[in-house]
Amino acid sequence: MRAISTLVLSAAAIVATALPAAAQVDAAVALAPQGRLEARGAAVTVPVRVMCQKGATGSLWVQVTQNVRGELAIGDKYTPSVPCTGQYQRIDVTVVSRTKAFRQGVAFTSASLNVYLPPDQSNTVEEDREMMLVR
Repeated sequence: MRAISTLVLSAAAIVATALPAAAQVDAAVALAPQGRLEARGAAVTVPVRVMCQKGATGSLWVQVTQNVRGELAIGDKYTPSVPCTGQYQRIDVTVVSRTKAFRQGVAFTSASLNVYLPPDQSNTVEEDREMMLVR
C-alpha cells in the first residue's frame, strides 16, 4: 500500500511540473521621484506610470509612509481601474494621510499594479522607492 501511495504521489508531482503555468500578462509600474504635498500635508499627489497589455483590466494600490518627528504619517489609496492600452500612462494618485500630516522631505512609497486578462492571464508588479515630497 505504501509503494502505491508513493507511486501516485510521484506521478502527481511529475504531471504538476509538466503542466504549463498560467501565462502572465504584460505589466509595469513606476513611481516618480517626487510627490506634491496638498492641503498643508493632509495629502500627497503621487505621479505613477503604469503599463498593462491592451484588453486587460488593471487596479493600482499606492501607499506613502513618512517619519514626521518620530511618528509615522501613513496613507494609501486604491484605484480600482487603470487604463490598459499597451503604452505607459501617467496617473496622479492622491493619497490622504490616515494619521498625521505629511511634510516636505523624504517618504517611502510603494505601488502595486494588479492586471488580469481573461480567461486566465494575470500579473502583479510592484515598485518601492524613496520619494521627495515638495510643495
